[in-house]
Amino acid sequence: MVWDHTRKDMYLKIGDLKLLKIKVTENGEALYEGMVEDAPDEIKEKNYKSATFDSEYVLLEL
Repeated sequence: MVWDHTRKDMYLKIGDLKLLKIKVTENGEALYEGMVEDAPDEIKEKNYKSATFDSEYVLLEL
């Protein structure tokens, strides 16, 4: 089986992450910044395609 890294169903929903400060962006546009638990439901239901870290936040790109 070949890993298909383009499939969105392979990534966790943002709401599945816990106790993290996140910044969520899509096409370079900021959608949310704050704790995962405080994010709106529409953000929590989205799958992310990449995650990187800086000193304070987990950076999630949709």
